[in-house]
Amino acid sequence: MEFITVFDILKKGLKLIYDIAGLCIIWIIIHYAAANLYSTYCAEFTVIGFVKSMFVAQEPHCVAMRWVIYNGGNMINSMWLSIAVWLTTKLFNNLVL
Repeated sequence: MEFITVFDILKKGLKLIYDIAGLCIIWIIIHYAAANLYSTYCAEFTVIGFVKSMFVAQEPHCVAMRWVIYNGGNMINSMWLSIAVWLTTKLFNNLVL
């Protein structure tokens, strides 16, 4: 029979949280970087940038950054929803038991 300590359970839980949080943090960093780079390279806040934007908007790097901004935002939203559902499930399972 193997003896499981509180430390083992805590270590396993922290690893799970680290895996989930790491993915969230990576998406947040990518989304933030793409949003800031898009405004710099694809939609400059000047009159010349306004004129250039109709030509630059369809360049591959701008299309890729728009994809990252849109899908990254949706991914972050889904992660918050998943965290809320997971926490609610844990809360109700502990209240029922």
